Amino acid sequence: MKRNLFFWACALAACTLVFSCKKDKGNSEEEDPDEKLPPLTNVVGYWVGAYGVKDKDPNLDYAFLVNPDNTLIVYSQSADTASAKKAPGTWTFDPVTKKFTTYYVYTQEERYSTEGVLNHRSLIGTWGTWLETVGGGTYKVKFKQ
Repeated sequence: MKRNLFFWACALAACTLVFSCKKDKGNSEEEDPDEKLPPLTNVVGYWVGAYGVKDKDPNLDYAFLVNPDNTLIVYSQSADTASAKKAPGTWTFDPVTKKFTTYYVYTQEERYSTEGVLNHRSLIGTWGTWLETVGGGTYKVKFKQ
């Protein structure tokens, strides 16, 4: 009897150890809720994310309001569109290559261009001054609506 009790106690301890050491996916890796949504086939809508200067990771607020008539408004330097710096511009999108380009103007001296690729529900790319789409830094925005 003592032998059976000892066996079951060891088996219970082993099972407890195995199950308690299992990796908890919810705590270590946050799932992206957009992954379960279908990929986008166009870029019209509101996109929110960040841009980075030169070789720094994107960490400055950035958003695009992409209109169906190939116009857009770019918001930067604030997550609040009411107080953000705004620039009107134009955009193009090639659905085959998923290449997205923009040109927008804050002032006569502050003109920028971007080039990026639609990746599922994100636009990831580079930006530059005037008509150059590189040299300024990188950006990453996600579709919001």
